[in-house]
Amino acid sequence: MVNETIRKIELNKFNNELGFKMALAIINLSKKRNQNIAVAIDRLNYTVFLFVDDNLSSDNQNWLRRKANVAKRFEESSLSVKYDLANGNMNLEETFALNSKDFLAKGGAIPVFVKDAGMIAVITVSGLKDEEDHKIIIDALKGEFID
Repeated sequence: MVNETIRKIELNKFNNELGFKMALAIINLSKKRNQNIAVAIDRLNYTVFLFVDDNLSSDNQNWLRRKANVAKRFEESSLSVKYDLANGNMNLEETFALNSKDFLAKGGAIPVFVKDAGMIAVITVSGLKDEEDHKIIIDALKGEFID
């Protein structure tokens, strides 16, 4: 399991400019690794940033949306939800009545919390294997944006 313990990112503050810088850090790392990804930074009610690499299909934007919905609903990373469901022998549709057209429990969406304010945004990546989608977010943000 890759970075299973990273269920959320907690910051002292978050604004759209910081979200933009985080997205660029993720894209720059993907370019260094020759990986094609899609990235979205969403506040709870609007999109701050959206990028889909030229080599990906439009399906990746839908994957971004569905994974982000899981992170928003459970307030933890979509990868940790995937593991929790597997460990509890549960699934989104039967256990939580969530439609698979709108929710996808695969790695790649991590909620952003602001201390003393709660969840404020979700960072989502698609295009790689789901555990790698999760990992590239952590790898790109570690050090500069998160501890």
